[in-house]
Amino acid sequence: MTIQHVDETGQPCTRHAAASIEELMSLAVIGSRAPGFHHDMASKLQGMMMSLEEIGELAVGGDPQIVRAAETALDSLRDLLALLNVNRALTKPPTRTAVAFREVLARAAERVYVSLVGELVEATIEVCAPSTIHALSLLFDVAAGPGRGRTLAATTRIDGAHVEICLAASPSPPSNGASSLAIATFVLRRDQGSLRCIDGGGHLVARLPLSAR
Repeated sequence: MTIQHVDETGQPCTRHAAASIEELMSLAVIGSRAPGFHHDMASKLQGMMMSLEEIGELAVGGDPQIVRAAETALDSLRDLLALLNVNRALTKPPTRTAVAFREVLARAAERVYVSLVGELVEATIEVCAPSTIHALSLLFDVAAGPGRGRTLAATTRIDGAHVEICLAASPSPPSNGASSLAIATFVLRRDQGSLRCIDGGGHLVARLPLSAR
């Protein structure tokens, strides 16, 4: 069994490698540990933050280098806790809410250090935001290909009750591209959207439902 996006004909895409059941089950094994791991990590991080705050208070009026070191460590831990909370949101039951389409795209692109180039339509979509952002970040990573400082040409349009984003796909997807596309496909389908490959593999099109509110 595989989860595959489709091509122009609606058939499973053969232009991109399909994730095997072994790959997907390996991801599922990791995911099954996620709630407990996140809880343990959050507890440890909060304990470290409290200790560093105490160190900072004790160091007031003393060596300024110690104060700066404690403040820098606290800032890093806050960033780490924020990243952890983003991940924790993925383990909660999916709840669809209305959210700005542009905001979802911006957060997904930021997560994988990709700059979207092109006009983005104004729209409100109804999705499970944490998982949809994650799915789109995986899709952007595959479409942009390897490298740093990546840009990704994108066009968007409203089509009936859905909004589409069409991405110019790199001919050199990352090594984990198969599992990334499988996860993106699953999430988009769960949100009543879809993912398809067009133009001989030159473009990937994600489709998301507009909010009826």
